[in-house]
Parts: sequence; structure tokens; C-alpha cells
Amino acid sequence: MTEQPTTPQPNNQNPEEKKKSSIRTYQSDLTKIVLDKNISTTKIAIEEDSKRRKLFTKINVETKKNMALIIVSVALIIAGGVSVYLLNILKPNPTIKIQGVEIKNLIHADYQKELFFENLDKLKLSKAVQNEAEQMNIPLGSLIQLYFTKRIPLEEGGQETGKALITIQQLAELLDFRMSDTLLRFLESDFTFGFHSTTQNSPFLILKTRSFEDTFPEMLKWEETILEDLRSIFIEDNIVFSKDKLRENRYQFKDIVIKNKDARAILDGGGKILFAYCFSDNETIIITTNKLTLQEIIERLSIIYHTR
Repeated sequence: MTEQPTTPQPNNQNPEEKKKSSIRTYQSDLTKIVLDKNISTTKIAIEEDSKRRKLFTKINVETKKNMALIIVSVALIIAGGVSVYLLNILKPNPTIKIQGVEIKNLIHADYQKELFFENLDKLKLSKAVQNEAEQMNIPLGSLIQLYFTKRIPLEEGGQETGKALITIQQLAELLDFRMSDTLLRFLESDFTFGFHSTTQNSPFLILKTRSFEDTFPEMLKWEETILEDLRSIFIEDNIVFSKDKLRENRYQFKDIVIKNKDARAILDGGGKILFAYCFSDNETIIITTNKLTLQEIIERLSIIYHTR
């Protein structure tokens, strides 16, 4: 007996249903894991969140470390710059010992003040004197002596230095005095410069000479330039020191007598002394701009002379 071929059975499954059944979803896998390992979906969610937090924390920590390194680096750079500035700008100067000077008083002055110069030049000296004249506040009738000093080394290459008084020869060179070499040679090195407090601060200069006979004719020669030469330290609102007036006029000195002393002076139209000098004795020359100042210095010098 012959077998009858088996007739294929029709496939009644819908193609769409077949396609759906072949697709595996994350939800089905998750459900399978849950069933196989008895793990709850909540626990899985917590673990996933924990992983994300750890990753974020790691990134955050790395970022903070990098920022900290940047901040520290910038701080070190700034600190280094500040250190270099402090070392170069604010570093302490080497200790230098300065020895004082001994002043020879040619006249009794009520006040004394030192003007010390590291590096001396004409402009610095003139400016220092001008500042003192403007700020001066001493009782009426008083004399103040300004003495000039400069630094000098006591030994070559050493740290110890001293101060020395500026001599009249050094002052003459510094201020470009056009006095003769003969006059300069006969002048003693010591001099006294200062101000007399009157209605205005009147400057004065006292010089000492070794020979009246040799000095007097040389003072007459110096009259030609003495106003211009002393202008830089005779800081006063006085017409004779005006640059314009000095260019326009050749002031004439006249012989006068002050306190029984022969003097040479420039007078204004009313006979008022604008500038004068005199020999108070054969050794002392007084130069000033005021009659009262000239009289005061003559009187003080006479007291010294009579008490010797």
C-alpha cells in the first residue's frame, strides 16, 4: 500500500505577529534577568544610578584637582614676582657708619641746621637753601646758620664714611663764583652762611681772610659779578637779584658807614640798602642784603672780639 504524501499544513500565523515575536526588547531581557536572578528592578535602577554618580564624582574630583593646580601655579608665579620686587626694591642698604663734623663758629647763631648732601651739585644746593628759606620759622631778630656737609670715604673700599664741611673754595667752585684766584687764595676755608629773621628772611655770608691788604682790592673787583654769583643761595625777593635787572643794569656800589664801619652798598632810590658788604675787622667780611642784618652781625662779632 502506497503512503500518501503529507500535505503541508497552512501557516495561519500573521507576518506581523511573527516579526514581533522575533524581536527581543530590553524590557524582556530585564524581566528575564529579574526572574533568573531574583533581582528587583528597583535595585537595578539604584545600581545604575550609583554607577553614574561614581563617574560624575570622578570627573568632578579630577576637575577640582586641575583647578587647584592652576590656582597654586598662578599663586606661585605671583609670589615669585613679589619676592623678586621686594628683594630688588626693598632690600636693605648696607650699613654705613657716618662720623660727624666739628663746626668752627665764626659768630653766635641762635640756631644751626645741617644740610647734608650725598652727591652735591649747584641745583641741589640752591634748591635745599630755597626750601629752608621758605619753611623757616624762627623768632624775629634771630640768626640761623646753615652749614653744608658732604659724605667722604674714610678709607678706600671701606664701609665706614665720614662727613666733611664744604669749604669756601669748594663752594666757590660749585656755584661758579667769578672771584679772583688771589681773593680765593687769601680766604680761610671756614665760612658762615645763614638767614636773619627780620620782616623778611635776609641772607648773610661771613668770610675770613688772612690779609686785609690783599683781600680788599680783590673784593672791589668781585663787585662786577658778586650779585650773579650769590644769587643761587641769596634766596630773597630782592630787585638786585632779578635776572632781567642784572642783564639791564650795572649796579653801582657806593661807600657808606654802618656802625662806624666802612661798607660798600647798592642803594635804591630812597637810600635803602639792597646789597652790602663790609670788613667788620681786618679779618672778617660780612655780606648781606639788609641794613638791620649788617648791624646785628657787626654787634655780635664785636662781642666775640672783646671777649677773646
